[in-house]
Amino acid sequence: MRPARLAIAVVAAALAAGLVQAPALAETPAPLTPGAGNVVLDEETGEPTQPPVDPSVPAPTDVTYVLGLDSATLSFTAPVTDKAITNYQWSDQGGVWVDFAPAVTSSPVTIPNVTPGQPYSVSLRAVTADGVGAASIPVDFRIEPPPPPKRNVIFEVGDQVLAKPSGSKVITLKPGTVLKMRNVPEGSTITVVDKKDPNFTLGVRETSKARTWVTDILPPARRLWVTVTEADGRVAGRTNFKMDRAEQSFTVDVWPKSNNMGAGVPLVVDFGIPITNKAEVERALIVTSDKDFGEAGWFWVDSKKAVFRPRGYWPGNATITLDANLSSIEGAKGVWGPKVTSTFKTGDQVILKVNLNKHRMTYTRNGTLERTFPISGGMAGWETESGTKIITAKLTPKRLYNPDPEEGWDVTVDYGIRVNDNGEYIHDAPWNYSIGYANTSHGCTNMTPSDMAWIWRNTKFGDVAEYTGTSNKIGTDDYLAGYWNYTWPEWKRGSALWQDQ
Repeated sequence: MRPARLAIAVVAAALAAGLVQAPALAETPAPLTPGAGNVVLDEETGEPTQPPVDPSVPAPTDVTYVLGLDSATLSFTAPVTDKAITNYQWSDQGGVWVDFAPAVTSSPVTIPNVTPGQPYSVSLRAVTADGVGAASIPVDFRIEPPPPPKRNVIFEVGDQVLAKPSGSKVITLKPGTVLKMRNVPEGSTITVVDKKDPNFTLGVRETSKARTWVTDILPPARRLWVTVTEADGRVAGRTNFKMDRAEQSFTVDVWPKSNNMGAGVPLVVDFGIPITNKAEVERALIVTSDKDFGEAGWFWVDSKKAVFRPRGYWPGNATITLDANLSSIEGAKGVWGPKVTSTFKTGDQVILKVNLNKHRMTYTRNGTLERTFPISGGMAGWETESGTKIITAKLTPKRLYNPDPEEGWDVTVDYGIRVNDNGEYIHDAPWNYSIGYANTSHGCTNMTPSDMAWIWRNTKFGDVAEYTGTSNKIGTDDYLAGYWNYTWPEWKRGSALWQDQ
C-alpha cells in the first residue's frame, strides 16, 4: 500500500499549496469483492478486469443437471478447500462468468432464464475472498422447445364441416364428393376403411396447401371410417359417415362364360354406357387364372367395349376369372358400376398352322405336334388370307354358295369350319385333286374328306388357326380373330394405362 499513501500525500501537499482544485476525483477505488458483481477497471486500459484466480481452490466435480421449463439446476461435489466459499459462478461455452444472485455457497445451483431450444455448455467455479477457483468440466444440455399448440383435424365435404357424430346418428354424404382434412400433423397416417369390406381401398393425397389432405372421390353405398394417426401413434382426428346409393349405374356384360373354350377366345367386357373414366375402370378389371398365361393386357375397342387377351394364347385346360369391383368406380360422371365376377374354362390348347406355300397344315395339342395334313389354299386372285384366325362356327352339312354368274359356285360339303368373316372355311373338297400340291380354291382351305373328318372331331369353338404364305392379310376388324392380328405394341397402346406400363 506504500504507493497509495505516497500518492495521497502528494495530492495533499498540492492542495495545501493551492496547486490543484477540490479533490472531486481523488476517491480511492472500492476494493474488489469477488463474486459480488463489482467491476474493477484496469488502471492503464480502463477495461474491466477478471477477478484473480486462486490456484489453491480446485474445480467442482461430478456436475449433473435437471432441466425445468426454462431453468437448469446443477448438482455437484464442492471443491475441497480450507477457504470459505462465498459464491459460485457459471459460464456458457467459456464466455462471460456470471455470479449467482443471491449468492449460493453449496450444491445445487439453479441457472434461470434458460432459452428453450438453445444448446448450452456450462462450467462452474467457486468464489472465495482471494479470487475464483478452477472451472469444472462443462456439461452440455438443451431444453426442448414446447411443441406448437395442437389443432384439431377438421373434416370437410364441400362447404360442410363434418361434426362428430352423436349417439346413433350417422352423417350421410352423396357419392362423387371428396373428403378434405385440414390441420393434419406432419408425419401422420390417414386410413379410410369399410369394416364390411377388408379389400376396399381409397386413395388419399396431400394438397399444395400446408397440412391439408383430400381423398379420392367417395364411392356410393358404403359406411366409411377415417382416422388420422400421428407418427407417435396418437389419434389426431377421427370421423365416420355413410355414403348414399348411386342415383345412376352402368351395367357390365362379360363374354365368354362357357367351358371347353378354345385358346383363342378373347375376354370381352361390354359396358352399358360410354366410359369416360377408362383408366380407373381398367384398374378394377382383374383377370386371374389357375395357370400362368404370361404377359397380357386390355384393349379398348371403343368407349363401351374393352377386350383382354394374352400376348400368346390361353393355356389349355385353365380356369380364367374376371373380378371387377366397380362399385367404387365412377365410370362416367355420376354413374357407378356393379361388382362382377365371371369365369370361363379352356379345353385343350389346339393350334392349327397352315403354310400356304408348302400346302401343309399341322395340328398341335397342348404343345405336342399330333398330325400333319395336305391342304389346298386360294388360287391367284382368290388368295387365302394370312394371319391368325379363330374357329367361330362348325357346320355339317354346309352349303357354300356364290351367285357370281362367271365365277360363282354352289356346293354342299359334309364339314365346314368358319375361320374368318370373309367367307373362308376349312372344308372337305373331294373334287380338288391338287390338295397337297397347289392352291386352286376360291380362298377356302380344302382337305380330303377323311382328314377333314378328323379335324372336325378334334377342334372346337375358339381354337387357333395361324396362316402364312400370302401377302393378303386378315384385318384387325375381323370378328374375334381381329384382336389377335394387332402387333403387341399396338395392343398395349390400346390400354387406358399404356403410358404407365
